[in-house]
Amino acid sequence: MKKLLIFVLLPLILLIGGGAGAAFMGMIPGMEGLFGGGHEEEVVEEDLTVPPSYAAAPVESVTYTLSEFVLNLQTKRTYPVFLLLSLVVETKDEAGRNEVSLKEPRIRDAMIVYLSSLTPADLNGYEGIERVRQRSWEILRDIVSKEALLNVQVAKMTVK
Repeated sequence: MKKLLIFVLLPLILLIGGGAGAAFMGMIPGMEGLFGGGHEEEVVEEDLTVPPSYAAAPVESVTYTLSEFVLNLQTKRTYPVFLLLSLVVETKDEAGRNEVSLKEPRIRDAMIVYLSSLTPADLNGYEGIERVRQRSWEILRDIVSKEALLNVQVAKMTVK
């Protein structure tokens, strides 16, 4: 009798309990409506890709040039390798330009943290410029209101 309980009844109870738990959590397709499931809100992922660098800006857009970044890159060499970077931020209007100007210390701090983690190899070629441009766009979108921003351009990037 004990063997029947262990080998038949216990696995049957475990399977029924696991199936009910999966249905309750909404893990079984087509069973989302059972047990009050399916009422979760959809999470909308926003597009964080930077607009193309050749995208035309509206006539009323305004640009703001962030002051240049000069910092050391990560390297195993005995001498330091410097990065000189200048970014231009395109905003929709003068209010957006003012917001970028006011938040420039926060932008600079976030950019310095990101840029100082790079190596000279990370900045080679077109891919390196696009990597910096994409990450700059993401940082700007986190700090400045999304409605104010139009684009970001790398005006100057020198690795020495």
